Amino acid sequence: MDERSWEVLNATVVGYIRNASPIGSRAVNRQFGLNYSPATIRNVMADLEETGYLMHPHTSAGRVPTPKGFRYFVDNTRFPGLESESVDQLAHLLDAVLADTASPDLLSVLSTVINLVSRMTRSTGILLGTGTNLEECLLSLDLVQISPRHVLMVVITESGSLLKKTLLIPENVDIQEVISMGQELSRRARHKTLLQVRSEIVSELEALGRSLLDVFTQLTSLSPEPDVRVFCTSYFAEVPEFKNANTLREIMEVFEEQSALYRIFEELLTEDQMALRIGNEIPVRALEPCTLISIPLRNGNVWLGSIGLVGPIRMQYDQVIPIMMYLSDRLNLWIEEVMPPTSHINS
Repeated sequence: MDERSWEVLNATVVGYIRNASPIGSRAVNRQFGLNYSPATIRNVMADLEETGYLMHPHTSAGRVPTPKGFRYFVDNTRFPGLESESVDQLAHLLDAVLADTASPDLLSVLSTVINLVSRMTRSTGILLGTGTNLEECLLSLDLVQISPRHVLMVVITESGSLLKKTLLIPENVDIQEVISMGQELSRRARHKTLLQVRSEIVSELEALGRSLLDVFTQLTSLSPEPDVRVFCTSYFAEVPEFKNANTLREIMEVFEEQSALYRIFEELLTEDQMALRIGNEIPVRALEPCTLISIPLRNGNVWLGSIGLVGPIRMQYDQVIPIMMYLSDRLNLWIEEVMPPTSHINS
């Protein structure tokens, strides 16, 4: 693309992001001070429409960028770096969030972070935890009596996952015996995988009797399913592009379908830091009017999950991209500091 075409496309994209309405040649000339006449700009716009970067809504004399136009804009714009005002504001807020999390519940901390970022950017936030992997090592396993016949089992894994399960203790089982055996199990299970706990340690406790053994085999019922959390979906109702009730309903239905969101994030893992998908690059038809930006979170080589933002294609890229790049660096460094890599835990 030549310089003149890029200047016109850039002005059209920026103008459309600002105003959410088609941009005409006179508006481009007046608002952006391009050194071309309205007639020349109009001819360039026609060429950009012919090559698929702009489209011409039949109800307006102006033009709007296509997903192809937005993609070219994103790929060729030098956005503000980590010194931007939005990143500086977020950095101070994250200092407070991460300050007292030496032994964190990863998903809880990340929920706070993505909710904060969603509100800053007025985008819908998505947090995905990969679920409980039976190959993960246990850091701790504790049993706490919470009623005469109930015990709360709390398990922390190497990835920082905090797993809780309430156990019903049978009438013929002494609850204090369960607590005592839990302490022994915790000592022996440390740095062993959930799978090893199930197949090795629990099998050695068969002499305890069927009822007591059933209590401890409930370790195997800890959910292996991914945890998908969505924040601030109401922002979509404020966006002019989604004033059509059917369009908005279809997007909300995707947010309710965890498996679809999980597949999207899993496909983005080939990119080390930030992944950005625009329009039909997102493999879900209902999200084609949207842009999705995500970053993976890892502990060493172990994928812990991802966080992402979803908004209209007319997204404030100059704010959102620097924020997500900062989060990628900051959160993965924090995870490295508070959660030893798998190789260290197993050594």
